[in-house]
Amino acid sequence: MYPTILELGPITIHSYGLMIALGFITILYFMQRDAKRVDVDPQAIADMAFWSLLIGVASSRFFHVIMYPEHYTWGDPFGWIDVRRGGLVFQGAVPTVVLYVAWSLRRRKLSFRTVADVVMPYVSVAQAFGRVGCFLKGCCHGSRADELFWGVRFPQESPAFATHQRHYPNFPADATLSYPVHPTQLYSIALLLGMCGLLLLLRSKRPFEGATFPAYFALYGICRFIVEIFRGDGNPTSTWLGIDFTTQQLFCLGMIVFAIVAWIIMKATRDKNADPTFPTPG
Repeated sequence: MYPTILELGPITIHSYGLMIALGFITILYFMQRDAKRVDVDPQAIADMAFWSLLIGVASSRFFHVIMYPEHYTWGDPFGWIDVRRGGLVFQGAVPTVVLYVAWSLRRRKLSFRTVADVVMPYVSVAQAFGRVGCFLKGCCHGSRADELFWGVRFPQESPAFATHQRHYPNFPADATLSYPVHPTQLYSIALLLGMCGLLLLLRSKRPFEGATFPAYFALYGICRFIVEIFRGDGNPTSTWLGIDFTTQQLFCLGMIVFAIVAWIIMKATRDKNADPTFPTPG
């Protein structure tokens, strides 16, 4: 666990913020590269990506404050906005970023479908970088995994250690590490990178222009729903039809429904004369 990568006097580089920055730079390169292949201005992609990042982080933080008010106090007002410490709810960014991008594309007279195929495969890569930050910070940890050889123990200053102190009366008073937990951050990274591969494959097959947009939400909803099964950091739960779901899982179900509806509509309204393949380098 390395929540802080470097300290130089008053300058502190936190792993979580660093990973978000690296993820943004990485996917920006690939998005701009692919934009050139379909005659979309790479600078337009960069501008939209920059504002999407700011809007997404702000709305993600807003949703985290709503879902986890116990993590914030008026005694530490800077903590409400200091995202370097973690504390983002990805689903909170979705509606605001989609609305902003739709408005920006309309203003720039760019095709939503074309830009979606440029952008969507790489969004999951940025999220994977964010999960690396989570692992280094020790947040978003899994539930106990005592019998698994790949279970991860986090140190005293970690959220996992604090969780086990609160919820397990027999937790050793002299412990220096948490119980072994599922490395849900690593599960997420593997699934998100797999998502990128599937979306790139789908884009190459191109059942219709823009198919990566609904496919992303379906795949993310499924992947996140699965990872939530192994989370152990106290995500809020609700009971529906006699079944306990975390709030995140309910968001995921909503994403999957949205993806199905969007796929049907986009396929029905597709341009049948559009190029069936995404341009490749050459």
